[in-house]
Amino acid sequence: MKPEFLSARQVAENFFNGECNYLKVLRLTRKGILPAKKFGKSYLYKRSELEKWATNNFSNPAYYDITI
Repeated sequence: MKPEFLSARQVAENFFNGECNYLKVLRLTRKGILPAKKFGKSYLYKRSELEKWATNNFSNPAYYDITI
């Protein structure tokens, strides 16, 4: 069974399969692009929310660019 909540490192390594590094995950989170909850100094990501986000955002055309 997959965990319900993920850390930023787990999101980078497992959810994005290593194609998005840890620092980029944090940058996207701080800009409000990735859905997360702040817990102390860390962020927690709910897997179901990330899957919804991916469904909505990965359907954009390849030329659509989010400036980071």
